[in-house]
Amino acid sequence: MSNGPKRILVVDDEPAIVSLLSTILREKGWNVTEASSGTEGIEKLERGQFDVILTDLVMPGESGIDLLRAAKEIHPDVEVILMTGYATADTAIEAMRRGAFHYIGKPLKADEMLNLVEKACAQRRLTRENQFLKSEIRGDYQIQSVVGDSEAITRLIASIQGIADTDDPVLLSGERGTGRNFFARFIHFNSHRAAGLFVPVYCAGVPEEKLAAELFGVAPVPRERNTPFRPGKMELANHGTLYLADLEEAHRGILDRLERFLTTKTVTPVGGSKEVALDIRLVTSTTVPVEEFAGHGNIPPNLRHTLETGVIRIPSLRERSEDVPILLHHFLEEANRERKKPLRGFTSAALSILEPYEWPGNVRELRDLVHAVAVRKKQGTMVDASDIPPEIIYRRLRRKDAPA
Repeated sequence: MSNGPKRILVVDDEPAIVSLLSTILREKGWNVTEASSGTEGIEKLERGQFDVILTDLVMPGESGIDLLRAAKEIHPDVEVILMTGYATADTAIEAMRRGAFHYIGKPLKADEMLNLVEKACAQRRLTRENQFLKSEIRGDYQIQSVVGDSEAITRLIASIQGIADTDDPVLLSGERGTGRNFFARFIHFNSHRAAGLFVPVYCAGVPEEKLAAELFGVAPVPRERNTPFRPGKMELANHGTLYLADLEEAHRGILDRLERFLTTKTVTPVGGSKEVALDIRLVTSTTVPVEEFAGHGNIPPNLRHTLETGVIRIPSLRERSEDVPILLHHFLEEANRERKKPLRGFTSAALSILEPYEWPGNVRELRDLVHAVAVRKKQGTMVDASDIPPEIIYRRLRRKDAPA
């Protein structure tokens, strides 16, 4: 996945339009390639890759529809915006049916064009990220990928399977390090929305204004030329799953807007007035029980009621201590694969320290420890008690010596 400059192909048989559009786009940081016909556009598409194509519909020779068709065959994930001064319902329907991102009429308004182009680029970026994610790790979110066979983890899997393929909002409640992000993705990839986007948003430490812009988008500033529309993560998650982590960190204004969304199924960009209808599955998580979250008085009553009906509690590792040996060996195998210098396992002395340890950082702490130890060890050796950080031994001894 490329993180370089945004690349756009501008195609029109009128040189003045191509020049004007290219100038505006370059001022906004775009890497622009120009073409004066549909045929030339197809040739340049075959030689390079683009995030967005902005093309006239009616041109001599190959039309904008021909270019659209070729684009979807050569690079299916490129987004195409069609321009025309001869807009009709039939041509609009044909363009959208063939996979156009949008349809814009001439004469063009610079701010409207920039809004669409930025939105198309954001959509393509998230699509590619999710395609990569799904191709690389879809298998990581199947039932067999959940490590452990304790009663607590078995109950958790059953609960998640029961709600995964519904559209009901979900609140995952669990301590840090218990795998809230993992189980949020597990829900998405085991639902009928798995083909859509999984869009995570992290609320902790984000100021209200910034989080509002990230979630709901920002409308163009009226009467200011070339101010781009910034699509929000909620709009990009349409037909997929929006995951809000650390919801207890969100400000009341954000929660009020989420409550409205769950009621109306619409959002309004910051600074705008036009409502956008969305089809989103909302998955949230907190590090505190929902009762404590609600007790702070920061959550609207209707939102609290909605989330309370879909609470799934993720157990801490000390509540599923019988899974610790399985997790230790699982993450050692993971480290062996990543570092290509396999270790043979754990000595009994190491296990006698690690298995009874309470793991206050939960599964994340356990994984980080195993990977850190594996980096230092020589190939073919075993993890011994001397490899375990002193603070773990110290904490265990303090607990052991604590008065009953």
